[in-house]
Amino acid sequence: MRRSRLLLAAALLPLLLAGAGCGASQVPAEKDPFLVSLAEMVDTSRMMQTIEYMAGDELRGRPSGSEQSRELEDHLEESLAGLGLDPLDELGLEGYRQEFPVPPERCFLESPPPAETLLTCANVLAKLPGASSGEMVILTANYDGMGVDTSSGDIYPGADYNASGTSAVLELARIFSSLGHEPAKTLVFAFLGAEECGGYGADALAEALESGGLRDGVHIINIEGIGAGGGDYMDVWDLNYRKNRPVVAALDEAASLLEVEVELGGADPGTSAAFFYLYHMPAVTCDWSWFERDEHPDFHLPSDTPDRIDREGLLRVTQVVAVTAWTLAQ
Repeated sequence: MRRSRLLLAAALLPLLLAGAGCGASQVPAEKDPFLVSLAEMVDTSRMMQTIEYMAGDELRGRPSGSEQSRELEDHLEESLAGLGLDPLDELGLEGYRQEFPVPPERCFLESPPPAETLLTCANVLAKLPGASSGEMVILTANYDGMGVDTSSGDIYPGADYNASGTSAVLELARIFSSLGHEPAKTLVFAFLGAEECGGYGADALAEALESGGLRDGVHIINIEGIGAGGGDYMDVWDLNYRKNRPVVAALDEAASLLEVEVELGGADPGTSAAFFYLYHMPAVTCDWSWFERDEHPDFHLPSDTPDRIDREGLLRVTQVVAVTAWTLAQ
């Protein structure tokens, strides 16, 4: 049974904005023309170009540790650098990659190296610096895929899961970097590697945030599975975690502004957000019509191709997250 809309947003959002140090505008979100115009900047044609590239046969399902994955990482790096975004030096990074080891037997490689060899995988990260150091709104999506079925030769394109989420984070990086405005809090754009094979990217980022003393200053919005299915609503999975209430309230306020129906889900250990939860960091996952599993019939199948993408979900979730992230960052 589908769940009812959130009803607490109107009560919680004023407290959220007060605590976040809202910027110069004190106009309520439902009357703020800037937030409406921000949502209208989302361009699904650009997002589809990203999805078609990521799900193309040339990247062969982009499994972690593969040559194709490294090609995609280079592409994401170049995209972030081209937008004028900065490396996340708060984590001690000089470039856009955060590297970490992954056992080869966990990756979906056609020709894996010997078991004793550790593969080097990476997150690709960038930031739009904010006025307040140590406070971040982090947008995450995993970019890796499940490679090729070695018995059948079928490629797992992963258009919806999760080229769609990657396209959303990249689109939001484009939009926010074009505004020419310094947010109060730093906005981080994080493409997570080695998620399909065990959440290694999310765990590496969470550990680095913890080690850097940043745990208490972050809010994380994970985006995945926003481009498929026959549903007409957006899910927000909050892990039943008290620290996620401010972000959930902000998401619901943004959804109300944009007339998007929101369904609140609780625990979902299969998302990247669950790894941040283990480090006591607030993290929610946003997707499109996932509460009913049959609305994503191509999940982790060779049929998850770009032509199956539902542009309505692609657009609506990205718009809601755009408004939410900017509100939280102000």
